[in-house]
Amino acid sequence: MGKYIAPFLYEMYVKAREKGVIANGYMEPFCGSLGVLKNIATMPLVENIVANDYHPDLIQMWKEVRDGTFVYPYEVSEDGYKTAKQLPSPSAMKAFVGFGMSFGGRFFGAYAQKYVNGKNEDFCKEMVHSLQRISKCIQNVEFTNKDYQDCCPENCFVYCDPPYKQTKFPIKYRRDVKKYDVFDNDVFWDTIRKWSANNVVIVSEITAPDDFVEVWSLDRYRSACQSAKTRFQNESVTHQREKLFVYKNARDVSLFVQEKGN
Repeated sequence: MGKYIAPFLYEMYVKAREKGVIANGYMEPFCGSLGVLKNIATMPLVENIVANDYHPDLIQMWKEVRDGTFVYPYEVSEDGYKTAKQLPSPSAMKAFVGFGMSFGGRFFGAYAQKYVNGKNEDFCKEMVHSLQRISKCIQNVEFTNKDYQDCCPENCFVYCDPPYKQTKFPIKYRRDVKKYDVFDNDVFWDTIRKWSANNVVIVSEITAPDDFVEVWSLDRYRSACQSAKTRFQNESVTHQREKLFVYKNARDVSLFVQEKGN
């Protein structure tokens, strides 16, 4: 979705700069896999980029990928997968294996290479090539490892892609290999209301509280493993509409409301 979301964010970023409503750059408090950031980081005028995430291993990996110090593995066996799970954090290799070698990209969810069923797929090689491509896009990015509530942006353009609110599976962030942290969506929306007083803040979600307005949307498919054969079989599960929201009482909400009306 990043390649579709980034152009809209960039258009809004440029308009906000032109109107003088932001002065301190671009921030993502939930940078994750850099799906959006890798697309927007090299665009003209985007500066002072801060990418944050709560996952220490993930941020360590992005720092080493950016700096060219990460030593890419040639292969990861199932035994190597189990060994990486026990590496002390923060560890770039732990993130590489935990996300890149896991089924559906779930951090140490299950060793993905076991499920290729004879297909000519090499998840390690694919992960290496992906990170090498991203490395070129993030040379001007500062990475931080904080709880999002400790980010404290001021006069920034902030894009938030938080854990989606779900009722069936309430566990969200994985801080280490043994414990999950529950993500409090109510606290998150209160934080966005506060940030919106002196920042331009856009949130990616499926639904939002009544005091937020939708400014962009696009249909998307959600599945841990998508293919031409499986992605359309159960639309009630996999088919969702991705939306971007802003706070109705935000200082600069007219920028977005007017844009959607056009």
